Amino acid sequence: MTLRFATTAVHVVLMAVLALSVLTPPTALRLTLALVVLLPLLLTLRGLRAGRRPVEQRLAVLLVVYVGGISVEVVAQSGRVPLLSVALLAAVLELGLLLALTRRPAARE
Repeated sequence: MTLRFATTAVHVVLMAVLALSVLTPPTALRLTLALVVLLPLLLTLRGLRAGRRPVEQRLAVLLVVYVGGISVEVVAQSGRVPLLSVALLAAVLELGLLLALTRRPAARE
């Protein structure tokens, strides 16, 4: 399994877990909130898969915000919401994978 594939897989897992945690129980307000939370991650998915280094770097900065926000929510919920803990682990793992991915030398074309 390549580093890019692993990063993309964790990205998709993060999006799925965030969607599940926000959309439970489903309401119109929660659907709007899920769209706001997931839109930045959805917009970076194509660039991540294509291996665009600027997108990877911006995504790493974006993930810092997600890690911070999810951390606050996990603490506020006192760990009672396991999906948020999984989302936090996925976000931290993706951030680490992205940092490893962006630190590699650029491929020559």
